[in-house]
Amino acid sequence: MKARRLWWTVQTAFTQGGSKRAQYAKKNKIYGGMGENVSIQSRIIPVYSELIKFHNNIAIARNVDFCTHDVIHSVLNRLPENDIRFKERIGCIEIMDNVFVGSNSVILYGTKIGPNVIIASGSVVVKDCEPDSVYAGVPARKVGSFSDFVKKRKEGEACGMISTTTHNQALTEEEIKNAWETFIKTH
Repeated sequence: MKARRLWWTVQTAFTQGGSKRAQYAKKNKIYGGMGENVSIQSRIIPVYSELIKFHNNIAIARNVDFCTHDVIHSVLNRLPENDIRFKERIGCIEIMDNVFVGSNSVILYGTKIGPNVIIASGSVVVKDCEPDSVYAGVPARKVGSFSDFVKKRKEGEACGMISTTTHNQALTEEEIKNAWETFIKTH
């Protein structure tokens, strides 16, 4: 790991909150571009981070892996019958406005995530994601529309979940009680 990237990773690890991590990254020009209202929960700076652009209103959950390169060249170069020298391949990643990327997802190089997109947790994005979509799976496939998701969220609670009154990761006794009651009713 290059010293600069190691330093950024250490600084990021000690920065509390995804919005503050994104602000630190923007201030230090860690990524190829950083818009407004970006939150990055991940604490590790990807290799070739300058090949990643974040537009506006983006939330990146924890443990999202941005893969801007491959390392297959190292295997190919050690083949006994190899007569050429393979080089590392790199590529850009661009994430447009109003995007959520769920935890433990992988975004491969050469991909663009369009505006108004949700990437479900654990997905592997191997190609561009079209606007106004929800993607899930390995590889990630379109499973719905962003606008339908927003509509369902406005209409009511789904999957036995309830809304909290605060956003500081500290629940009230009433919220805990309501969550368990809702869970028991739906399971």
